[in-house]
Amino acid sequence: MKNYSIEYVSNIIFFIIILLTVPSLSLAKYLCESDCEPNYEIITNDLNYPWGFAFLDETRILISERSGLLKLIDGKLIQNIETRLQVNFSGQGGLLDIKKSPKYDQDKYLYLTYSKRKKGLSTTALIRFNIGSNMIVNVEELFEALPYVRSNIHYGSRITFDEAGHLLLTVGDRLNYTTASRIADVFKADPQRLDNHLGKTIRLNLDGTTPKDNPFLGLAGALPEIFTYGHRNPQGIYHNSVDGQVYIVDHGPKGGDEINQLIAGKNYGWPVVTYGKDYNDEKVGVGSRYSDTEEPLHYWDPSVAPSSLLIYSGANYQNWKNSWFVTTLRERTLIRLVKIENQLVEERLYQNEFGRIRKIEASPTGDLFLLTDGVEGNLIKILGQSH
Repeated sequence: MKNYSIEYVSNIIFFIIILLTVPSLSLAKYLCESDCEPNYEIITNDLNYPWGFAFLDETRILISERSGLLKLIDGKLIQNIETRLQVNFSGQGGLLDIKKSPKYDQDKYLYLTYSKRKKGLSTTALIRFNIGSNMIVNVEELFEALPYVRSNIHYGSRITFDEAGHLLLTVGDRLNYTTASRIADVFKADPQRLDNHLGKTIRLNLDGTTPKDNPFLGLAGALPEIFTYGHRNPQGIYHNSVDGQVYIVDHGPKGGDEINQLIAGKNYGWPVVTYGKDYNDEKVGVGSRYSDTEEPLHYWDPSVAPSSLLIYSGANYQNWKNSWFVTTLRERTLIRLVKIENQLVEERLYQNEFGRIRKIEASPTGDLFLLTDGVEGNLIKILGQSH
């Protein structure tokens, strides 16, 4: 029998423990065995700080630019669509998310969020409209977050629709404080109070009215549109048709970006709890856990800056069906996650290939498209098996 050194045996034991206790290391490698990074095609690079996009059909794509313009792309043609909205194009503000109505074939409505300007202040607002020849028409304002504040960041704001005909919208905390670690009483901060819309998810009927089963409807002092609270700056929301649940991605401060499942009336903790810390490296709130606050399904530390979320239900990419995709700004990568043994296991795609990735969306036939941030933003098509 060979005589192995104590150091050699210790290393073998340590390696076995790592494989047993951190399965994501080996699983993540497995995720990448096919279609790890499909080829791609740049559709256009003529976009100015694009933020959201919606497919009107397989060939026509409507893109929101923070500057206040919409751009309608049809093949190689790009048409400017004017909005004439009071847009606060400053900081993180501007035209934000855009979604096609679930009843688009009948009503031709598009839903758009933007940072609405008024008397030196701004807020997150939601409208719906139709497209005219070169501008939006039949504009209806359905919601504005209250209060208006002076800050020009943390607007949210993404849109999704559930199977029951509701619209869900994210609103950020608007950084309505000097810095998170210096909030005098985190339990009384805006995201923890129900008398404002800051740091909340909002649930509406398609016409902007309040659903009769919203969790805080009829509660004294609470705004009836609120669905969940205790969020920081959620810039991704997605209704998963497979399990019927709604999920969000939320920016943490320095660390602590999160994926959460939304449950009506629940508190997601910010700024009482976070897995991150303030930008001055000081502690925020009471720590990472507190009673009656929801734990994230997944979190990142250090931060990746998650900017959108999609759960893919198509079949155009081998082994990608039911994968979760998170675009990132700070990490400049597309993160793919798969649920394995009740955990989300991730792999990172196109690292530093495109710069800051703002949004992912699927076409009606299941092709994936990415939108990149910046003054020369790109619309990128990820090529599937048919290509």
